[in-house]
Amino acid sequence: MLSEFQQLDTQVLGASTDAAPPQKAFADHCSLTFPLVADFPVFAAAKAFGVYNEERMTDSRVTFVIDKKGVIRHIIQDTQNTEQHATESLEFLKTLGAK
Repeated sequence: MLSEFQQLDTQVLGASTDAAPPQKAFADHCSLTFPLVADFPVFAAAKAFGVYNEERMTDSRVTFVIDKKGVIRHIIQDTQNTEQHATESLEFLKTLGAK
């Protein structure tokens, strides 16, 4: 679905509390062509976005749709279905373009 996001002039970016080597292995395994950011070992981004779980020392699976001004416009959470994250994000972006 990356090309559909690109057609909407959208930057897709992945972030995780995993270190860089596991991130690279994941990207290679899944043939990802968008950037992944390793928020390790400080977890500053995960903490700033409120998705870091101190007890488990990991982040939650959450997708943020952020506009070009840096404003969070939509949040998708509480699902392990990554396709749903992508589909819902794309549909939301289309509604932004219609306004």
